[in-house]
Amino acid sequence: METPSAPILSSPTWRLRPALRRPMPVLAAGQVHEVHGEGDDRAAGLAFALGLGTANRPGAVLVVRGALRQGLGLYGEGLARLGIDPARLLLVEARDAAALLRAGLEGARCPGLALVLLESEGPLKGYDLTASRRFVLAAERTQTPLVLLRHAANAQPSAAHTRWQVASAPSLPLEAPPGAQVRPPGLPMIAVEALRWRGGPAGQTWHLQWDEQHGGFRDTTGSLGGTPKRNENARTAPSGAVLPMAALRTG
Repeated sequence: METPSAPILSSPTWRLRPALRRPMPVLAAGQVHEVHGEGDDRAAGLAFALGLGTANRPGAVLVVRGALRQGLGLYGEGLARLGIDPARLLLVEARDAAALLRAGLEGARCPGLALVLLESEGPLKGYDLTASRRFVLAAERTQTPLVLLRHAANAQPSAAHTRWQVASAPSLPLEAPPGAQVRPPGLPMIAVEALRWRGGPAGQTWHLQWDEQHGGFRDTTGSLGGTPKRNENARTAPSGAVLPMAALRTG
């Protein structure tokens, strides 16, 4: 079965969707990005941050994790499906917010890293306009992208270039096998909203499906062509399935 045709988000540069002529979500190099998610959307946010944050960028990936009420373990096979060799990861457990921010700043000053990812939950003490400006200056100097993945946290004033809200979304059902009465759920899907985007379309939303075959997120937003052909003898599951991202396991 062929995957529906749609743009692939695997490049750090803007890609325009031919039908809509609009930019795609991107976590550009040399910039600071904030990714927000709630509850069960932790895995979706992490997949978005890692999948786009490391796109076409060689080098190690520094992941600094603060104290999380619900720990999520990084799963090697899932990371590989996102196009990330688990051997590239450098994992740091920060004892408090100050240590997390300090480690992130030192990482952003390293030009050889593909990505610096800071993961926290709830209020992040010490992260303000001054701290975020330090991140921006370091990222611009080394062209290392820095992503703050914030679980269950309110947005606050910062110098970040972009801010995203990421949530799990119903998958597009696949075509039903011959004789089947229900169309099976498709690949994992996430909903992304640009809360802030300097020079970009803040306020727009996308539905992104991970395309393992091509190694990138596929934009299915409002695309009738993104829905597989319907089997007239099959029916779609009424609610639509929300599939977990394979990059994580509860630990």
